[in-house]
Amino acid sequence: MNPTGIAWTEFSWNPATGCKVVSDACRYCYARTTAENKRGMAAFPDGFDVRWYPERLPEPQRRRKPTLIFAGSMTDFFQVDLTDAQRDAIFNAIEAAPQHTFQILTKRPARAWKYFQRRRVPANVWLGTTIESNAHVGRADFLRRIDVRVRFISAEPLLDALPDLDLTGIHWLIVGGESGTHLWNTDVCAARGLVERIGKRWVPRPDRVEWVRSLRIRCQAAGVALYVKQWGGPTNKAAQHPPAQAVLSRRGAGV
Repeated sequence: MNPTGIAWTEFSWNPATGCKVVSDACRYCYARTTAENKRGMAAFPDGFDVRWYPERLPEPQRRRKPTLIFAGSMTDFFQVDLTDAQRDAIFNAIEAAPQHTFQILTKRPARAWKYFQRRRVPANVWLGTTIESNAHVGRADFLRRIDVRVRFISAEPLLDALPDLDLTGIHWLIVGGESGTHLWNTDVCAARGLVERIGKRWVPRPDRVEWVRSLRIRCQAAGVALYVKQWGGPTNKAAQHPPAQAVLSRRGAGV
């Protein structure tokens, strides 16, 4: 379990690592890039191949201070390559550390819903799903079926407007543009980025600002907490200069 630079959490915990592509949001996955760059090293001996680390299960119990923990930042607990027995071990470890809040994010909420037919979600879990484009707003329908204290959506990387996203039963929405060195490629950036390069500056694309502004307005109307994490770019703060910050506040509401 390690401190993390992810803005909406404090620590990460990975009793499993590795995953497989499930949608377009995965194309430039930070976790895969990190793991493959360290393939063969102690941290990621198998790169981003799925690997189980049962010795990491007790780690949360060793930290007494209440902490926000992103559980599975380098994997998806509901992928087919993990077994229900392994998921049981993960959620048993979560229940054994009630002082912490565990944030779990999946792109496979249908499998999560199926799993939670056989056991209750621990009270200290927030469960979320990634919705990067309007084609995937149906993931929220499966999330709504799960009885969990906090449901959240990560609209990061935001690749499209989300006009059909239903926020009913959702407590928290994270919004963020894609970041990564692939966005130095102007064609890739034009297709996927919330930002564009003007001279030496990275600025939000005016038409795509409306994607985020629309979500903010709808969150306010629905009483959903909003965290606008970043505009993105080659680095995650490439467009975070004062003019960009003036368009939308990056301060997220607490849940």
